[in-house]
Amino acid sequence: MRRMAWTGVAGVGGLALAMAMAACSSTRPLPLVKRDAEHALSFRNYDKAAADFGEYLNRKPDANDVRVNLAKAQLGAGNPRDAAANLATALDVDPQNDEILDLYTKALWEAGEKDQLQAFLARAASERGRASDYLRVADYSQRLGLPDESLTALITAAKIDGGRSVDVQLAIADFYKGVGKRTEMVRRLRMAYFLSPESPEVLTRIREAGEIAGPTFALAPTEFVESLPNSLRTPGAVIAAPR
Repeated sequence: MRRMAWTGVAGVGGLALAMAMAACSSTRPLPLVKRDAEHALSFRNYDKAAADFGEYLNRKPDANDVRVNLAKAQLGAGNPRDAAANLATALDVDPQNDEILDLYTKALWEAGEKDQLQAFLARAASERGRASDYLRVADYSQRLGLPDESLTALITAAKIDGGRSVDVQLAIADFYKGVGKRTEMVRRLRMAYFLSPESPEVLTRIREAGEIAGPTFALAPTEFVESLPNSLRTPGAVIAAPR
């Protein structure tokens, strides 16, 4: 697969990195700088964390994990554009990392870069082709007020995983609940129950919907049935949940 090159919304650096560059003469050993930065981040002292992570990167620019943590600190400090720039660089190094991708989309959203966010999500889903990518498209499409695009992405995610993911079925149920389509919501809850009848989350959602779980409540997901051989799709055929 062709490696994706991600484009950020600002030049790498920003205020936090500039602060770190000013501290380039620090004599602290790098392990100590990193320890101090991680400690500050864990206590939500975002400005201190950003300064320390920035100092570390100034001295060791290829530390991708530190760049990601710098972006987390920048997001916490309310600097999503700086965070997006660092995360774009981090994605160039590790384009398959879902954590980095999630943080990057969060940074673009918080920076108000909606057009760039939509283009990025579409490209990532097209090039990576994972169910998780289409769930991400669905999430942000819903936030952007694009319900048709959101549902299309959800159904695509279900088809990609062959109707075998409880999370996808619950996400589709959530969508229908949000648009007031109770019948379709319950239908997807039945499909989630088929896949995982002992899941506490699924059982809770069924109770919250005012339904009663049981053998007759289960329904094989549409996408799962479609993935089966024709011989198993005949009327009356017993379909077992995937294991």
